[in-house]
Amino acid sequence: MARGLTFTAVGLTVLIALVLVPLTCCATTAMANLNCTASSCGNIHNICYPFQLKTDPENCGFPWYELSCENNRTVLYSFGGKYYVQEISYNNYTIRIVDSAMQKNNYLSTPNYSLYRYNFTSEYSSEYTTYQRKGTVPERYPELSRSLVWMSCEKPVNSPLYLDTSTCNYNDNSSSISDSKRYRYVTLGITDASLVEDSCQVEKMFLTSWPMNNDDPNISCKDIHNELVYGFELSWLRGICDTYCGIGNYYCYLDDANHVQCDDVTGGIIIPCNKNCLGDLLCRGLFDI
Repeated sequence: MARGLTFTAVGLTVLIALVLVPLTCCATTAMANLNCTASSCGNIHNICYPFQLKTDPENCGFPWYELSCENNRTVLYSFGGKYYVQEISYNNYTIRIVDSAMQKNNYLSTPNYSLYRYNFTSEYSSEYTTYQRKGTVPERYPELSRSLVWMSCEKPVNSPLYLDTSTCNYNDNSSSISDSKRYRYVTLGITDASLVEDSCQVEKMFLTSWPMNNDDPNISCKDIHNELVYGFELSWLRGICDTYCGIGNYYCYLDDANHVQCDDVTGGIIIPCNKNCLGDLLCRGLFDI
């Protein structure tokens, strides 16, 4: 077959869409399913496949990536809680969300919902991960989020990693330990039980993706608030692997250019579908070469 593009009726329609629709993340989506257009709610203007609003046609996204629009805020109900969507990235397959109880200008606000990393294991969630599938070595997958841990201690702790929450004037009535004689702290990034002081125990855990200054181990009340208000990132690549790689293949990952690669467990490599518009169309068979 000659090199170049052979247009079908569908291919011609898609090409017209390529010219008329701005080349955003959603343009590829609109062409993959010509009956769907991007949705908008509040400051999130690029809600498209695999995400969809409840009011969108059912075939425009996946049910497990369904979002709501409430009071002009994009909402994700998942993990037993309500979260506001801060950002959706179709370039690196991530979504950033924040606990709905957090208020930017209210330094007394605290999250309603406690989240642990096990909430995102395959047993509990097959749609999101706290790490990014980057490359072929799972042990080197970069983490997108880290933990903020609420601690309750029998004795005072003298460590720059432990912030005394009494200095923040938190009014956290959801504490699982009501003993007023205990000391309460917040720690950042401690997930290993061996790093917890002997007199302390974990009350709750939250996630954050706020950029961290590794040169300064001290944390302040303002730091904690900013981290919780910023929210945390999750990858949604795992939930759409079969879209790119075929039914039953869940071993997709991103290369250095953030293109999806499909590692076939049978020993072969499936041709990848990239987020480049033409590459995606070729993979989906809308054009012949």
